[in-house]
Amino acid sequence: MNALCGDTYVFAEVDGKYVVYTLRELYELHKQGHAIKVPALLNEKGEKTWVEVEDVVSYGKQPLKRLVLVASRLFVELTEDTIIPVFSPHLFSGTEEQINLKFKPVNELQIIQSHGIIWFKDQGENDAVLSAVRIPLTLSEGSQFEWEIGFTLGYFIAEGNFEYRKRKNTKQTFAILNGLARKNGMSLEKYLEYMTDVAKVWLAAGRSDFERGYVDVVTKHFKFVKPHKLGKNAFHLCSTDLDLIRLIKFYIEGNDSYTKHIKNEVFNRSWKFLEGILDGYLAGDGYFDKKTDEFQVNIATNYRLYNDLIFLSKALGYDAHIKKGQIYKSTLSNKLYYHLRLSIFKNWHRPTVMGLAREFIKSIEGMGKDEAFNLVLKPLYSEADKRSVFNHLFFTAYGIIVSDATKTV
Repeated sequence: MNALCGDTYVFAEVDGKYVVYTLRELYELHKQGHAIKVPALLNEKGEKTWVEVEDVVSYGKQPLKRLVLVASRLFVELTEDTIIPVFSPHLFSGTEEQINLKFKPVNELQIIQSHGIIWFKDQGENDAVLSAVRIPLTLSEGSQFEWEIGFTLGYFIAEGNFEYRKRKNTKQTFAILNGLARKNGMSLEKYLEYMTDVAKVWLAAGRSDFERGYVDVVTKHFKFVKPHKLGKNAFHLCSTDLDLIRLIKFYIEGNDSYTKHIKNEVFNRSWKFLEGILDGYLAGDGYFDKKTDEFQVNIATNYRLYNDLIFLSKALGYDAHIKKGQIYKSTLSNKLYYHLRLSIFKNWHRPTVMGLAREFIKSIEGMGKDEAFNLVLKPLYSEADKRSVFNHLFFTAYGIIVSDATKTV
Protein backbone atom coordinates (compact mmCIF):
# COMPACT_ATOMS: atom_id res chain seq x y z
CA MET A 1 0.00 0.00 0.00
CA ASN A 2 0.98 3.65 -0.41
CA ALA A 3 1.47 5.03 3.07
CA LEU A 4 3.50 7.63 4.94
CA CYS A 5 4.55 7.94 8.56
CA GLY A 6 1.76 9.33 10.74
CA ASP A 7 4.15 12.02 12.06
CA THR A 8 4.54 13.49 8.56
CA TYR A 9 3.46 17.14 8.56
CA VAL A 10 1.16 18.17 5.70
CA PHE A 11 0.09 21.63 4.60
CA ALA A 12 -3.69 21.39 4.30
CA GLU A 13 -6.89 23.39 4.20
CA VAL A 14 -9.38 22.31 6.89
CA ASP A 15 -12.85 23.86 6.91
CA GLY A 16 -11.57 26.70 4.73
CA LYS A 17 -8.54 27.56 6.91
CA TYR A 18 -4.88 26.89 6.08
CA VAL A 19 -3.24 24.60 8.63
CA VAL A 20 -0.23 22.36 9.19
CA TYR A 21 -1.15 18.98 10.67
CA THR A 22 0.36 15.52 10.83
CA LEU A 23 -1.26 12.75 8.83
CA ARG A 24 -2.32 11.21 12.12
CA GLU A 25 -4.11 14.43 13.09
CA LEU A 26 -5.77 14.67 9.65
CA TYR A 27 -6.99 11.09 10.11
CA GLU A 28 -8.77 12.10 13.32
CA LEU A 29 -10.16 15.31 11.78
CA HIS A 30 -11.54 13.36 8.80
CA LYS A 31 -13.28 10.91 11.15
CA GLN A 32 -14.92 13.91 12.84
CA GLY A 33 -16.34 15.08 9.50
CA HIS A 34 -14.10 18.07 8.76
CA ALA A 35 -13.65 19.14 5.13
CA ILE A 36 -9.98 18.64 4.15
CA LYS A 37 -8.07 19.71 1.04
CA VAL A 38 -4.39 19.45 0.12
CA PRO A 39 -2.39 21.21 -2.62
CA ALA A 40 -1.69 19.14 -5.74
CA LEU A 41 -0.29 19.53 -9.23
CA LEU A 42 -3.00 20.40 -11.73
CA ASN A 43 -1.25 19.68 -15.03
CA GLU A 44 2.08 19.32 -16.85
CA LYS A 45 2.56 23.10 -16.75
CA GLY A 46 3.20 22.96 -13.02
CA GLU A 47 0.00 24.75 -12.04
CA LYS A 48 -1.27 23.88 -8.59
CA THR A 49 -4.72 23.55 -7.05
CA TRP A 50 -6.35 22.40 -3.82
CA VAL A 51 -7.90 18.94 -4.02
CA GLU A 52 -10.55 17.45 -1.74
CA VAL A 53 -9.50 14.54 0.45
CA GLU A 54 -12.10 11.78 0.09
CA ASP A 55 -10.63 9.55 2.78
CA VAL A 56 -7.72 9.18 5.20
CA VAL A 57 -6.72 5.55 5.66
CA SER A 58 -4.71 4.01 8.50
CA TYR A 59 -2.66 0.90 7.69
CA GLY A 60 -1.48 0.30 11.23
CA LYS A 61 2.23 -0.16 11.94
CA GLN A 62 4.28 -0.69 8.79
CA PRO A 63 8.02 -0.88 7.99
CA LEU A 64 9.09 2.59 6.83
CA LYS A 65 11.92 3.96 4.71
CA ARG A 66 13.38 7.44 5.07
CA LEU A 67 14.14 9.12 1.74
CA VAL A 68 16.64 11.98 2.20
CA LEU A 69 17.44 14.60 -0.45
CA VAL A 70 20.96 15.69 -1.38
CA ALA A 71 21.03 19.49 -1.17
CA SER A 72 18.36 20.43 1.36
CA ARG A 73 18.46 17.24 3.51
CA LEU A 74 14.66 17.42 3.58
CA PHE A 75 13.13 13.97 3.98
CA VAL A 76 9.96 11.91 3.91
CA GLU A 77 9.25 8.58 5.63
CA LEU A 78 7.08 6.10 3.70
CA THR A 79 6.46 2.45 2.95
CA GLU A 80 8.72 0.81 0.35
CA ASP A 81 5.92 0.37 -2.20
CA THR A 82 4.82 4.03 -2.05
CA ILE A 83 4.75 5.62 -5.50
CA ILE A 84 7.16 8.53 -6.01
CA PRO A 85 7.07 10.86 -9.03
CA VAL A 86 10.68 10.77 -10.26
CA PHE A 87 12.45 12.58 -13.07
CA SER A 88 15.12 10.94 -15.18
CA PRO A 89 17.19 12.07 -16.86
CA HIS A 90 15.56 15.48 -17.37
CA LEU A 91 13.04 17.33 -15.24
CA PHE A 92 11.31 19.05 -18.14
CA SER A 93 10.82 18.10 -21.79
CA GLY A 94 8.97 19.10 -24.97
CA THR A 95 8.91 22.21 -27.14
CA GLU A 96 7.08 23.95 -24.31
CA GLU A 97 8.15 23.53 -20.72
CA GLN A 98 6.35 20.50 -19.38
CA ILE A 99 6.97 18.25 -16.43
CA ASN A 100 8.54 14.96 -17.48
CA LEU A 101 6.54 12.85 -15.08
CA LYS A 102 7.45 9.25 -14.29
CA PHE A 103 6.65 7.03 -11.33
CA LYS A 104 8.54 4.45 -9.30
CA PRO A 105 7.86 2.67 -6.03
CA VAL A 106 10.41 3.38 -3.32
CA ASN A 107 11.73 -0.20 -3.40
CA GLU A 108 12.96 0.38 -6.99
CA LEU A 109 15.11 3.35 -5.99
CA GLN A 110 18.27 1.33 -5.38
CA ILE A 111 21.20 3.68 -5.13
CA ILE A 112 24.95 3.54 -4.66
CA GLN A 113 27.42 6.28 -3.90
CA SER A 114 30.45 6.96 -6.08
CA HIS A 115 32.93 9.83 -5.63
CA GLY A 116 30.39 11.79 -3.64
CA ILE A 117 27.76 11.48 -6.38
CA ILE A 118 24.76 9.21 -6.01
CA TRP A 119 23.93 6.98 -8.97
CA PHE A 120 21.21 4.51 -9.78
CA LYS A 121 22.63 1.06 -10.47
CA ASP A 122 20.32 0.39 -13.40
CA GLN A 123 20.53 3.77 -15.14
CA GLY A 124 24.01 5.09 -14.48
CA GLU A 125 22.60 8.20 -12.88
CA ASN A 126 20.16 8.93 -10.10
CA ASP A 127 16.56 10.04 -10.42
CA ALA A 128 15.30 13.16 -8.71
CA VAL A 129 12.11 13.99 -6.89
CA LEU A 130 10.09 17.15 -7.35
CA SER A 131 9.35 19.66 -4.61
CA ALA A 132 7.24 22.79 -4.55
CA VAL A 133 9.16 26.06 -4.26
CA ARG A 134 6.11 27.80 -2.82
CA ILE A 135 2.90 26.44 -1.32
CA PRO A 136 -0.12 27.93 -3.16
CA LEU A 137 -1.80 29.95 -0.41
CA THR A 138 -4.39 32.56 -1.40
CA LEU A 139 -3.72 35.49 0.92
CA SER A 140 -3.92 39.27 0.70
CA GLU A 141 -0.63 41.07 0.20
CA GLY A 142 -0.95 42.89 3.53
CA SER A 143 0.63 46.16 4.63
CA GLN A 144 3.65 47.54 6.43
CA PHE A 145 1.56 47.43 9.63
CA GLU A 146 0.95 43.68 9.09
CA TRP A 147 4.69 43.15 8.62
CA GLU A 148 5.48 45.06 11.82
CA ILE A 149 2.95 43.02 13.85
CA GLY A 150 4.38 39.81 12.40
CA PHE A 151 7.93 40.99 13.13
CA THR A 152 6.99 41.59 16.78
CA LEU A 153 5.62 38.05 17.08
CA GLY A 154 8.66 36.51 15.40
CA TYR A 155 10.99 38.46 17.67
CA PHE A 156 9.06 37.19 20.70
CA ILE A 157 9.53 33.58 19.54
CA ALA A 158 13.27 34.18 19.37
CA GLU A 159 13.84 36.44 22.37
CA GLY A 160 10.74 36.56 24.56
CA ASN A 161 8.97 34.93 27.48
CA PHE A 162 5.95 35.52 29.72
CA GLU A 163 5.78 36.35 33.40
CA TYR A 164 2.58 34.85 34.80
CA ARG A 165 0.25 36.33 37.38
CA LYS A 166 0.46 35.04 40.95
CA ARG A 167 -3.15 34.68 42.07
CA LYS A 168 -4.25 33.40 45.47
CA ASN A 169 -7.76 32.03 45.76
CA THR A 170 -8.88 33.97 48.83
CA LYS A 171 -12.19 35.67 49.59
CA GLN A 172 -10.47 39.05 49.43
CA THR A 173 -8.89 38.53 46.01
CA PHE A 174 -12.13 37.12 44.59
CA ALA A 175 -14.01 40.15 45.91
CA ILE A 176 -11.51 42.53 44.29
CA LEU A 177 -11.65 40.64 40.98
CA ASN A 178 -15.45 40.54 41.06
CA GLY A 179 -15.52 44.28 41.63
CA LEU A 180 -13.19 44.92 38.70
CA ALA A 181 -15.25 42.58 36.54
CA ARG A 182 -18.51 44.43 37.32
CA LYS A 183 -16.78 47.77 36.70
CA ASN A 184 -15.91 46.56 33.21
CA GLY A 185 -19.36 45.08 32.61
CA MET A 186 -18.11 41.48 32.60
CA SER A 187 -18.61 38.28 34.50
CA LEU A 188 -15.66 37.13 36.61
CA GLU A 189 -14.93 34.34 34.11
CA LYS A 190 -14.94 36.75 31.17
CA TYR A 191 -12.83 39.29 33.07
CA LEU A 192 -10.18 36.68 33.94
CA GLU A 193 -10.12 35.62 30.29
CA TYR A 194 -9.81 39.27 29.24
CA MET A 195 -6.94 39.90 31.66
CA THR A 196 -5.26 36.56 30.75
CA ASP A 197 -2.96 34.65 33.08
CA VAL A 198 0.04 36.64 31.80
CA ALA A 199 1.24 39.68 33.73
CA LYS A 200 4.21 40.79 31.62
CA VAL A 201 6.06 40.19 28.38
CA TRP A 202 9.84 40.16 28.59
CA LEU A 203 12.12 40.50 25.57
CA ALA A 204 15.91 40.20 25.47
CA ALA A 205 17.75 42.66 23.24
CA GLY A 206 21.33 43.54 22.44
CA ARG A 207 22.83 46.90 21.54
CA SER A 208 22.85 45.89 17.87
CA ASP A 209 19.07 45.31 18.02
CA PHE A 210 18.66 49.00 18.89
CA GLU A 211 21.13 50.06 16.21
CA ARG A 212 19.44 48.00 13.50
CA GLY A 213 15.99 49.34 14.37
CA TYR A 214 14.55 46.02 15.58
CA VAL A 215 13.56 47.44 18.98
CA ASP A 216 11.86 50.41 17.29
CA VAL A 217 9.64 48.00 15.31
CA VAL A 218 8.78 45.84 18.34
CA THR A 219 7.86 48.82 20.55
CA LYS A 220 6.10 50.86 17.85
CA HIS A 221 2.54 49.64 18.41
CA PHE A 222 2.66 48.54 22.07
CA LYS A 223 3.48 50.11 25.42
CA PHE A 224 6.86 49.21 26.94
CA VAL A 225 8.62 50.57 30.01
CA LYS A 226 12.12 52.02 29.75
CA PRO A 227 14.64 49.28 28.73
CA HIS A 228 16.48 47.74 31.68
CA LYS A 229 20.24 47.44 31.12
CA LEU A 230 21.70 44.10 32.20
CA GLY A 231 25.26 44.53 31.03
CA LYS A 232 27.41 46.33 28.52
CA ASN A 233 25.42 45.13 25.52
CA ALA A 234 22.38 43.36 27.03
CA PHE A 235 18.94 44.81 27.79
CA HIS A 236 15.52 43.63 28.96
CA LEU A 237 12.34 45.09 27.47
CA CYS A 238 9.15 44.76 29.51
CA SER A 239 5.49 45.33 28.59
CA THR A 240 2.19 44.86 30.41
CA ASP A 241 0.18 45.90 27.34
CA LEU A 242 -2.85 43.59 27.18
CA ASP A 243 -3.11 44.07 23.41
CA LEU A 244 0.40 42.65 23.00
CA ILE A 245 -0.24 39.80 25.45
CA ARG A 246 -3.48 38.75 23.74
CA LEU A 247 -1.85 39.03 20.30
CA ILE A 248 0.97 36.70 21.32
CA LYS A 249 -1.40 34.19 22.94
CA PHE A 250 -3.60 34.12 19.81
CA TYR A 251 -0.74 33.29 17.42
CA ILE A 252 1.89 31.56 19.58
CA GLU A 253 2.03 28.67 22.04
CA GLY A 254 4.74 27.89 24.59
CA ASN A 255 6.91 30.06 26.81
CA ASP A 256 10.51 28.89 26.41
CA SER A 257 12.96 27.85 23.71
CA TYR A 258 11.86 24.20 23.95
CA THR A 259 8.11 24.79 23.62
CA LYS A 260 7.46 28.01 21.67
CA HIS A 261 5.90 27.54 18.23
CA ILE A 262 3.35 29.20 15.98
CA LYS A 263 -0.35 28.34 15.82
CA ASN A 264 -2.15 27.62 12.56
CA GLU A 265 -3.84 31.04 12.75
CA VAL A 266 -0.54 32.48 11.50
CA PHE A 267 -1.08 31.10 7.98
CA ASN A 268 -4.42 32.86 7.47
CA ARG A 269 -3.61 36.58 7.71
CA SER A 270 -1.44 38.00 4.88
CA TRP A 271 1.84 37.56 3.02
CA LYS A 272 3.38 40.57 4.79
CA PHE A 273 2.39 39.08 8.13
CA LEU A 274 4.11 35.76 7.33
CA GLU A 275 7.19 37.59 6.06
CA GLY A 276 7.27 39.71 9.22
CA ILE A 277 7.13 36.67 11.51
CA LEU A 278 10.09 35.00 9.81
CA ASP A 279 12.02 38.30 9.60
CA GLY A 280 11.41 38.95 13.31
CA TYR A 281 12.55 35.48 14.26
CA LEU A 282 15.71 35.73 12.13
CA ALA A 283 16.42 39.18 13.62
CA GLY A 284 16.47 37.56 17.05
CA ASP A 285 17.94 34.10 16.52
CA GLY A 286 19.35 34.13 13.01
CA TYR A 287 22.83 34.90 11.73
CA PHE A 288 23.20 36.22 8.18
CA ASP A 289 26.25 34.93 6.31
CA LYS A 290 27.02 37.40 3.50
CA LYS A 291 29.37 35.00 1.72
CA THR A 292 26.74 32.28 1.28
CA ASP A 293 23.72 34.65 1.23
CA GLU A 294 21.92 32.57 3.87
CA PHE A 295 20.48 32.87 7.35
CA GLN A 296 21.88 30.26 9.71
CA VAL A 297 19.62 29.28 12.59
CA ASN A 298 20.48 27.35 15.75
CA ILE A 299 17.56 26.42 18.00
CA ALA A 300 17.18 24.25 21.07
CA THR A 301 15.67 20.79 20.64
CA ASN A 302 12.25 22.07 19.59
CA TYR A 303 11.09 20.02 16.61
CA ARG A 304 7.75 21.81 16.37
CA LEU A 305 9.47 25.18 15.88
CA TYR A 306 11.97 23.48 13.55
CA ASN A 307 9.04 22.43 11.35
CA ASP A 308 7.40 25.86 11.65
CA LEU A 309 10.48 27.57 10.22
CA ILE A 310 10.61 25.15 7.28
CA PHE A 311 6.90 25.54 6.50
CA LEU A 312 7.12 29.34 6.79
CA SER A 313 10.03 29.24 4.34
CA LYS A 314 8.01 27.05 1.95
CA ALA A 315 4.99 29.35 2.20
CA LEU A 316 7.14 32.40 1.37
CA GLY A 317 9.15 30.72 -1.38
CA TYR A 318 12.45 30.61 0.52
CA ASP A 319 14.90 27.72 0.24
CA ALA A 320 15.24 25.90 3.56
CA HIS A 321 18.06 23.41 4.21
CA ILE A 322 18.21 21.07 7.20
CA LYS A 323 21.64 20.85 8.81
CA LYS A 324 22.98 18.35 11.29
CA GLY A 325 22.37 18.91 14.98
CA GLN A 326 25.27 19.91 17.18
CA ILE A 327 26.25 19.87 20.84
CA TYR A 328 26.65 23.36 22.28
CA LYS A 329 28.25 24.37 25.59
CA SER A 330 26.73 27.40 27.31
CA THR A 331 29.33 30.01 28.31
CA LEU A 332 27.11 30.98 31.27
CA SER A 333 26.23 27.61 32.83
CA ASN A 334 29.01 25.51 31.26
CA LYS A 335 26.30 22.90 30.48
CA LEU A 336 25.96 21.00 27.22
CA TYR A 337 22.86 21.50 25.07
CA TYR A 338 21.73 19.88 21.83
CA HIS A 339 20.88 22.35 19.09
CA LEU A 340 19.05 21.85 15.81
CA ARG A 341 20.46 23.69 12.81
CA LEU A 342 18.97 24.84 9.53
CA SER A 343 19.73 27.41 6.86
CA ILE A 344 17.27 29.67 5.09
CA PHE A 345 18.10 31.18 1.71
CA LYS A 346 15.79 34.09 0.91
CA ASN A 347 17.11 34.00 -2.64
CA TRP A 348 17.02 30.60 -4.33
CA HIS A 349 20.43 29.32 -5.37
CA ARG A 350 19.13 26.15 -7.04
CA PRO A 351 17.49 25.93 -10.49
CA THR A 352 13.70 26.24 -10.44
CA VAL A 353 11.13 26.09 -13.22
CA MET A 354 7.40 26.79 -12.96
CA GLY A 355 7.66 27.12 -9.18
CA LEU A 356 9.15 23.63 -8.85
CA ALA A 357 12.62 22.35 -8.00
CA ARG A 358 14.28 19.05 -8.79
CA GLU A 359 16.42 17.46 -6.13
CA PHE A 360 18.42 14.24 -6.18
CA ILE A 361 18.00 11.49 -3.62
CA LYS A 362 20.87 11.15 -1.15
CA SER A 363 19.90 8.02 0.73
CA ILE A 364 17.11 5.59 1.57
CA GLU A 365 17.32 3.91 4.97
CA GLY A 366 15.08 1.70 7.08
CA MET A 367 13.37 3.40 10.03
CA GLY A 368 11.62 0.46 11.70
CA LYS A 369 7.85 0.25 12.10
CA ASP A 370 5.42 3.07 12.80
CA GLU A 371 1.76 3.78 12.14
CA ALA A 372 1.28 4.72 8.49
CA PHE A 373 -1.50 6.64 6.73
CA ASN A 374 -2.56 7.54 3.21
CA LEU A 375 -4.65 10.36 1.78
CA VAL A 376 -7.21 9.37 -0.86
CA LEU A 377 -7.82 12.35 -3.13
CA LYS A 378 -10.83 13.23 -5.23
CA PRO A 379 -9.80 12.72 -8.91
CA LEU A 380 -9.34 15.86 -10.99
CA TYR A 381 -9.78 14.14 -14.36
CA SER A 382 -11.50 11.08 -15.81
CA GLU A 383 -9.33 8.02 -16.41
CA ALA A 384 -9.71 8.59 -20.18
CA ASP A 385 -8.08 12.00 -19.90
CA LYS A 386 -4.29 12.00 -20.45
CA ARG A 387 -4.02 14.39 -17.52
CA SER A 388 -5.38 11.73 -15.17
CA VAL A 389 -1.76 11.09 -14.14
CA PHE A 390 -2.21 14.20 -11.96
CA ASN A 391 -5.15 12.67 -10.06
CA HIS A 392 -2.88 11.15 -7.43
CA LEU A 393 -0.31 13.73 -6.37
CA PHE A 394 -0.12 15.78 -3.20
CA PHE A 395 2.45 17.86 -1.35
CA THR A 396 3.75 16.54 1.92
CA ALA A 397 6.88 16.61 4.10
CA TYR A 398 7.98 20.17 3.32
CA GLY A 399 6.63 20.11 -0.25
CA ILE A 400 8.15 16.85 -1.54
CA ILE A 401 5.58 15.41 -3.93
CA VAL A 402 4.38 11.86 -3.40
CA SER A 403 1.42 9.99 -4.86
CA ASP A 404 -1.67 8.23 -3.57
CA ALA A 405 -1.69 6.05 -6.71
CA THR A 406 -2.06 2.31 -6.08
CA LYS A 407 0.05 1.10 -9.00
CA THR A 408 3.02 2.24 -11.07
CA VAL A 409 1.94 4.47 -13.95
